[in-house]
Amino acid sequence: MFHLLASLALVAATLLGARRFGTRRVALAACLPLLVSFVAPFQWILLSGLAPAPLIGLLAAVQVERGRGYGETLIAASLPGGLLALFLLFGLRGESWERGDFVEGVTRSLEEVAAGAQLPDTEQLTQLIELTLKLLPGMAFVSLLLVAVLGYRVAQGVGERIGQPLPPAAPVRCWRLWESFIWALIASLAGLLVGGGLVRDLAINVALVLGLLYAAQGLALIRHLMWRLGVQRFLEVLVYMLLAFTSGLSLMFLVLLGLGDTWFDWRRIGHRKDEPPPANGGPDQEIDT
Repeated sequence: MFHLLASLALVAATLLGARRFGTRRVALAACLPLLVSFVAPFQWILLSGLAPAPLIGLLAAVQVERGRGYGETLIAASLPGGLLALFLLFGLRGESWERGDFVEGVTRSLEEVAAGAQLPDTEQLTQLIELTLKLLPGMAFVSLLLVAVLGYRVAQGVGERIGQPLPPAAPVRCWRLWESFIWALIASLAGLLVGGGLVRDLAINVALVLGLLYAAQGLALIRHLMWRLGVQRFLEVLVYMLLAFTSGLSLMFLVLLGLGDTWFDWRRIGHRKDEPPPANGGPDQEIDT
């Protein structure tokens, strides 16, 4: 939790600092933590999100400076997460030193989980470690994307109070992936079926990321429905709690909702083919988050 809060603060501070003093003046300071994280004793700050956080804020500031909208700003802010995912995808293969360090760290982290699950032998623990390492690139990307989304909202709230306004962030009920993302999901599923080695690992992580993004779109659809029906906040919180307590089934349900909304556009907020991407987060626009 501390790492998340610190990452959000770094994103917001860098974004607002770049807005106030200019992106060139804060560029070196924003990139310095990432450079330091490649030194052996400080590699832990890379996965914690602390090292990429200032760069996320800097890239968001560059997009805002260019007059880009919220969706395009998030795309740029997600680049550090994508680069980290690729680094992990290639670095955790074979017998590289990165893999050895991460295996040791993951093993320590999973010891308590394994003890709580009462695994009978080390074979299941080994399988759990291998699965975690396979999914780590996708999980790292999603976590940094979450940092970008929340950090932008923190910066927007603070910016309004200090006279540094940012383009409005889209309400949760308006979140919607671009329709072309469905083809990336289909390609990743095909890679799972026919691919092997690196291709299969890449396909697994792409499917993981897109699955979680479509689940977020499904959650946005539920939020939109409750907003349209005027459901009281207390009942809305109960719905979210129910989804949390049934996380296994609800995750699949949300993914299916998100996919259905992509095909049928139940909220009627999709792009027309002859229109450019939105410049802001209005309720009748498609948001690529």
